[in-house]
Amino acid sequence: IFLHPQYATFAAYSTLGSSWYNAFQFSMRKRFQQGLSFDLNYTYSHSIDTASGNEASGSITGLNVLNPLNLNANRGNSDFDVRHLVNANFIYELPFGRGKSFFGGASKALNALVGGWTFTGIVRWNTGLPAGEPFDDARWATNWNVQSNGVRIRQLYSTPTKNGSGGVPNLFGDPTAAYQSFRNARPGEPGDRNVLRDPGFASLDAGLYKTISIKERSKITFRLEVFNVANHQSLTGVSSLGLALDPNLKTPSSSFGKLTAIQGAPRVVQFAVRYDF
Repeated sequence: IFLHPQYATFAAYSTLGSSWYNAFQFSMRKRFQQGLSFDLNYTYSHSIDTASGNEASGSITGLNVLNPLNLNANRGNSDFDVRHLVNANFIYELPFGRGKSFFGGASKALNALVGGWTFTGIVRWNTGLPAGEPFDDARWATNWNVQSNGVRIRQLYSTPTKNGSGGVPNLFGDPTAAYQSFRNARPGEPGDRNVLRDPGFASLDAGLYKTISIKERSKITFRLEVFNVANHQSLTGVSSLGLALDPNLKTPSSSFGKLTAIQGAPRVVQFAVRYDF
């Protein structure tokens, strides 16, 4: 450890960090003769480290270790830790048109109308990423440059609600009780790390394609694609988690724990035409 007597803080990169990742993974793939195929994947995992981030990014955000004399004090869930992840995709060639179960002997004109349709979809669901912790706004318990997090004095987990105080979404069902569940960090303590979670994320993307053969080696495809079909909004972006001196005796600000952003994007619909020759 390099200590410089002239500075209260001195940022430096090091390879002293450590990380652990364990996972159970399950995949199932099936192809049917009727033109349907799908993949289903599930991952149960846990990522733990002493700091999360990419040194090549040129930023120290996420790489801070508050007590360089005790690296393991910063050990906790990684910033990108996701406990459960499920994703699936399917492709279904609809059974209409020449050679299919329905209208198998259709004329060229009828086949151009009812044949060549394909329906696709991608489904994803995962539990929430770490949402960040209430930070010790009483300042500088251990590292003058970076504030420590608060320390829980009782068991507490995030309980996201879309109708919190004032009708505004909040990370906590009871922000005051959550605020008073922490104490200020003491010298040498980095505080709790990544024990609170954002709401989980879910999305469904789908596509409908129509292919028409023009000649033997040319065809035209019309595409309709919808991202986030249900326009489902999973929340994130906690606005304020600062702790004043002795939070157990005070009430939080009106913005404490408010969720101010969404994960992903609202529904997007796009059309396309492709000509192959």
